[in-house]
Amino acid sequence: MEVIKMELMKADVTVIGGGIAGICAAIAAARQGLLVSLINDRPVLGGNASSEVRVHINGSAYLGNSPSYYAREGGLVEELKLKIFHCNPLYNKKLMLSLSDTVLLDMVYDEPNISLFLNTCVHETGMENGRIQWVEGLQLASERKFRFESPTYIDCSGDGIVGYQAGAHFRWGREAKHEYQEELAPEVADHYTMGDTILFQARDVDYSVPYKRPGFAYDITKLEFFDSIRKGLNHRSFPRKINGLGGLWWLEYGGHMDIIKNNEDIALELRKLVYGIWDYIKNSGEFDDVDNLILDYVCPIPGKRESRRFIGEHMLSQNDLTTKTHFEDAVSVGGWYMDLHANKGIYDEGPATAWNFVPGLYNIPFRSLFSRNIPNLMFAGRNISATHVAFGSTRVMATCGCMGQAVGTAAALCAKYETDPAAIVKAHMGELQAQLLRDGQTIVGLQEPLDPYFADGLTIRASSQRSYEHLRPTEEASLDKALCLVLPIQTSVVESVQIKIKNSSEHSETLQVKLYGGDRKENYIPTSELKGYNLVISAGHDDWITLDLSCKKPEDDKIYIVLEGTADLTVHSNEEKMTGAVSFLYRPEEPARLKKLNKSICFKDLIPFQDMYNPANVVNGFSRPYGLPNSWISERTEGQEWLEFGFASPKNLDEIHLVFNSQLNLEHFDDPIEPLIQDYDVTLTLEDGTESVTKVRGNYLSLNKHQVHAQAVTQIRFDFCATYGSPYYEVFAVKLFAPNNAK
Repeated sequence: MEVIKMELMKADVTVIGGGIAGICAAIAAARQGLLVSLINDRPVLGGNASSEVRVHINGSAYLGNSPSYYAREGGLVEELKLKIFHCNPLYNKKLMLSLSDTVLLDMVYDEPNISLFLNTCVHETGMENGRIQWVEGLQLASERKFRFESPTYIDCSGDGIVGYQAGAHFRWGREAKHEYQEELAPEVADHYTMGDTILFQARDVDYSVPYKRPGFAYDITKLEFFDSIRKGLNHRSFPRKINGLGGLWWLEYGGHMDIIKNNEDIALELRKLVYGIWDYIKNSGEFDDVDNLILDYVCPIPGKRESRRFIGEHMLSQNDLTTKTHFEDAVSVGGWYMDLHANKGIYDEGPATAWNFVPGLYNIPFRSLFSRNIPNLMFAGRNISATHVAFGSTRVMATCGCMGQAVGTAAALCAKYETDPAAIVKAHMGELQAQLLRDGQTIVGLQEPLDPYFADGLTIRASSQRSYEHLRPTEEASLDKALCLVLPIQTSVVESVQIKIKNSSEHSETLQVKLYGGDRKENYIPTSELKGYNLVISAGHDDWITLDLSCKKPEDDKIYIVLEGTADLTVHSNEEKMTGAVSFLYRPEEPARLKKLNKSICFKDLIPFQDMYNPANVVNGFSRPYGLPNSWISERTEGQEWLEFGFASPKNLDEIHLVFNSQLNLEHFDDPIEPLIQDYDVTLTLEDGTESVTKVRGNYLSLNKHQVHAQAVTQIRFDFCATYGSPYYEVFAVKLFAPNNAK
């Protein structure tokens, strides 16, 4: 009998797991020049985001409800999500998800430094002197066996198979309250984790299709939880519209068991539940318009939420998220609420989950992404060093992807300095953070200053600049419930602003005005009341009024103007977005105090003058709003606009990065992102007068990189030709990079 021969695969780094974290880790390492072995045990990439499991790539934007507002992650996760949407505009409807799979494959196949091994299960890890020396994987259908060797290993497998086999320290279950002083933790530690879910897809086929429940499936009406879900109690409810239903997240099971050892039993139980619930939907007579619906897809494997969590040099805890601990080694962000699911899933008598408030974006330290006892092991995804409570926030896939980009980039520094991750923290964190920022990673509070080589003698001009006023009212918003206009402020004091108020009644009405400030630049949370007063609005009034502000600039560079009156009082508004200046519903009983409002309150004549959208903002070191909008915006136009950089002396230029507005307040998008710049030209003028022009058409990314390798550049001009619908052109950042030997 022929024996399967072992094939040796050598690389600079081995990444185990092809989910979002693993993909980002592999691509980040490959783009830094490392040879990467990427191992995935499934036939498709994406993990829980793949067409097999079908979970949305959620993250710090918290479905567009983050208190930080502009909270969607940048970097590789942003690139990945924009590419998925570009190739599959039905992604959010969970249709054509095989196209989404191809985007992930394309991104990996586009990297010549990545060797991809699909359908390959890692079954053994070799150790020597406490370090991982190799991992072995079996590709059963091909009857091939591989040994993967590299100096560094990144475990993005979810369950942490390599770390576990290597003997890395890990946690399982819930920590006790006293261990990390976590209010949300139980009094006594236990082994409960979050459970698994199998999603499914319903689809209308335009003709009646019967459904017969399989013999193994449950009659849901006879199960103990039936009355509860029928009544929609404890966050377990059926949507009013079943057509297009992409599953029920609360259909969960297994958290009270060994979620790894009992994987098959858990999967079978979930199948019994899924097919039984579909029988109830189709045949109970309690749901409208279901005759033409079919169960188009049932995921072949469960989506797993939690199992092992490794122990790094820092264990991220609830307090790190809620108090926003400052980490010198910050490398990525999170922001999802601490979403802690019921221990026994659908069989639990309590709520399906508790969404515990997280006050906007927080940083994740690099020390939570490598093992404390296996020196050449890093990890990213749901297996990082975090308590069960903190994990309730960090586990979502966009957050996992950002961690993947961080460890993939760190692997390049490990190779460069022939060292381990712990040494990167001590000696090379600045270099790691600089590279991450260069590649679009979001890290709260970190600034990416323009290289002095370019800043010296630089002049920046623009064809126009948007005024800091929001005119063109098209509708009215009632003030019977309080609204809040948030205005970023540049100056040390602010005196007044005008808004347009209408009183529809035949008598005077009282407008209540309250002013608040905040304390975190990344947030839109009013935390301290500055002053309050009432204004009498005369009967029939419909005009601009002046609001007295007379206050110093708050710590977060924003002033919150809360307006409340009666049903007869309205404030003029429109649906046009203005970066930085945002309008909300004011809800003081809620933790963040503000809720999304799909309108923008109109304002003008802010005193003193605010030069908010100056073209010089594009080199201030921020690539998104942080306190201030940090962007150049053109005036409203139907034509073209331009930005121009002039240098006092010729410069050698290696690379240009442009960062456009991709509506970072959104988690997902169903329509083209209107502010994104679609068509533009980049013109370099050299010392001898010659020009080099790069034309970009059909751009759909926020971060655009141009390798120009130009000598003696005296001017750069950006001509912007088209957006996806916005009447303004907007640029957050222009980054210039010189060759290493240019200075």
